[in-house]
Amino acid sequence: MEGFQIERTRVVRWLLPLLLALCVAIQALAGTVGAAPVSSGVELQIQAGIDGKTKEGRWFPVKFTLTSPSEDISGDLVVQMVNPSGGKDITYVKHIELPKQSTKSVWMSLPGMALNNRNNVVKLYQGSSDGGTLVPIAKGNDYIETTVMRSTQVGVLARDPDTLNFLSLLNTQGYDVSVSHLDIADLPTETMMLDSLDVIAMNDVASDQLGPEQVQAIHGWVARGGSLILAGGAGYSKTAKAFESLSPVTYQGTASLSQLTSFESLAAKELKLTEPFTVSSAAVKSGDVLAQEGQVPLLVQREVEKGRVWYVGYDLALQPLASWTGNAVLWEQVLQPQLVASNPKNGGQNHMMNRYWDLQYILDFFPSMNPPSFFLLLTLFLVYVLLAAPLLYILLKKMDKREWAWVVIPVLSIVSSLGIFAAGASDKSSIMTHTLNTLELSGSGQGTRSAATAVFVPSGGTYELQLPKSAQVVSFNDRRGSMNQNGQLAGTTDQYLFMEPEATRLAWTDVPYWSVRKALIEHAESEPLGKFEVVASINNNGIKGEVTNQTKSDLTNVNVFYNRQLFAIGDLKAGEKRAISGSVNTMPQGYVDYGQIMFPFTHHARQDEFNRERQMVNSYMNRLGNAGKGGEAMVIGWSKDEESLYQVNGKKTQSDQLNMWVQEVEFQVVQGDQISIPYGYLNPSMVQNNLQQMHTEPDGNMYVSSGDFTFEYKLPVIQGAEYDTLRIQSVGALPPFLSLQIWNETKKDWDPLDLRAVFVLQDGRQNDVLIGGRTIRLKATVMQDLGFRYPQVALEGKVKR
Repeated sequence: MEGFQIERTRVVRWLLPLLLALCVAIQALAGTVGAAPVSSGVELQIQAGIDGKTKEGRWFPVKFTLTSPSEDISGDLVVQMVNPSGGKDITYVKHIELPKQSTKSVWMSLPGMALNNRNNVVKLYQGSSDGGTLVPIAKGNDYIETTVMRSTQVGVLARDPDTLNFLSLLNTQGYDVSVSHLDIADLPTETMMLDSLDVIAMNDVASDQLGPEQVQAIHGWVARGGSLILAGGAGYSKTAKAFESLSPVTYQGTASLSQLTSFESLAAKELKLTEPFTVSSAAVKSGDVLAQEGQVPLLVQREVEKGRVWYVGYDLALQPLASWTGNAVLWEQVLQPQLVASNPKNGGQNHMMNRYWDLQYILDFFPSMNPPSFFLLLTLFLVYVLLAAPLLYILLKKMDKREWAWVVIPVLSIVSSLGIFAAGASDKSSIMTHTLNTLELSGSGQGTRSAATAVFVPSGGTYELQLPKSAQVVSFNDRRGSMNQNGQLAGTTDQYLFMEPEATRLAWTDVPYWSVRKALIEHAESEPLGKFEVVASINNNGIKGEVTNQTKSDLTNVNVFYNRQLFAIGDLKAGEKRAISGSVNTMPQGYVDYGQIMFPFTHHARQDEFNRERQMVNSYMNRLGNAGKGGEAMVIGWSKDEESLYQVNGKKTQSDQLNMWVQEVEFQVVQGDQISIPYGYLNPSMVQNNLQQMHTEPDGNMYVSSGDFTFEYKLPVIQGAEYDTLRIQSVGALPPFLSLQIWNETKKDWDPLDLRAVFVLQDGRQNDVLIGGRTIRLKATVMQDLGFRYPQVALEGKVKR
């Protein structure tokens, strides 16, 4: 016993120092871990929109400027925001490399909507957004805040900071125009980041200071429908240097003018020059001349794909023009049709998803995914009943094994159920995509693409849709979770959009089996899609001519729409030419179901094979109507090309595609030396709005309240045109509390316009109302709320050779 105690004491003496050393080591290690540097976070500045402004339904840029004081960061910048279509949140992800003690800017393009601290959050991860370490934002807001506007957005790059400030005068005429003065450094480098701008004006500024990506972005923005104004007077050459291929003129030098009568005529305002006024001198390459003084063009417009480029032959900041009282009327004409499309008095909402909501329904109808045959399922069921009842009973009775029925019948039921299930799911065993493409052709051989696409997944998991770099994506609500009607973050996300240098990826996580995911995709850049070559004339007798398919696709059900009337052409193979002819309705129709007249359907039909086509064309026409368009003549055709631009999980998949090809066209009104412009050919544009309220329906009906508004009809450019007859007729009955006037250019005053009968001017009097030889201006004064349709104008004349 004593020996044991001695031995125990010896062991304790040895262990005690070891335990003390171990405790010290653990404490030291704990101290070391506790002293490890904790991330001090980053500083973040956020600039949202153009000059802080965004536009409902338009993509806008967000510039994130990050500074890391103490650590290298290689990770993901994340914006989690509410999905515009409801449901769970959507997360935008962009990789960033940020060395310590450095500052870096990252740009993202987001869909236009009102953002605040309740519906979005910005995060930074060290490593990937999936499993990385969250880096705190030590300074600056961790959310994006935007102010959504519906005004006409004008971005100005100019030497003088007061350039185009006079556009605020348009706001006193019933419009809503917002002017933003931009720095070249803050101009985005991607086309869709300019989407919220309606107009970009460059005046007396060196455009070669723009980077190549900025120049390319502006080119793409013009092709998609933007209006670019190039001005500068004596400094025009440096303004237009980066955009010579777009400019409607060739610069030749400068000139001095002692009067500007063309501007006085357009604005109906006196403009006195006390000294010679310096302008740029140029030769017109292509486009329409709106104003010129002698042989010196001052305002020239050129259409470039879906957009416009304006040449303005003077310095926009130069007096006395910069403070001239006629600027409001003059620039109303230059900024059409942007003013009408952005006018808040038009009412209605222009949410991005609202414009395509009706397409979400038809995306569920995959043409290659057919319901199982009823007769096949019935046959399988009857076979099962026959086997399970008499045949199996007789067989087991003959074998004297009737007790086996307790096992055989359940097994047979399971096998039969699996067989019936397999028969019904035979075409649902692989990933499929369903894409509805709208291909808008410009008529020059180029075109833009927008698509609504759906992905069917046979099994659960994570799925990625790979897209081109220029694609902008919004995921449709998957009908699960909250609709976020309170506008706040749902707190959960299953949709990730990865913005990478060479591609865009949309990832859906936690996808259940046998389900569908949907997205809206807009392609920023135009493509060489081809065109419709239309050579056709129009007069009071109708339309006659030819349409040639100069795309690479064989098209079906090609039709021409004019004045809400359909002219069928039929199928048109690539390179094929077909005739078009038919009489024209002189009185416009009201609401037109374009899909129904193109693809008639009765409820007695067993199968609706053109349901998708009807929904697509009606959706497109409604979008045009809501944008203040829809009266243009256009060709529409269809194809079902199988090749898809998109991949799922890195692989091409079976794809159902329906392509709608659309192109606006113009019919010739000159035949020989005769000019015949029939009723309905000229579409008016509003140039001044003093109404308290106005709402325009897609069918062309307007609902207006008290006030007055001025609108103009632009005649086509015809060299040597001499008109001998002008006719104006009303569309429907005229209420007593509406009065109309027509501008008399000779008297510089308004004349009364009585449309209770057809208004006719001949014997030279028709020339009194032609402003600059090709503009007719009318004014409507309203005493109380009423419905209104624009009058129709027709002209006849000759071409003087």
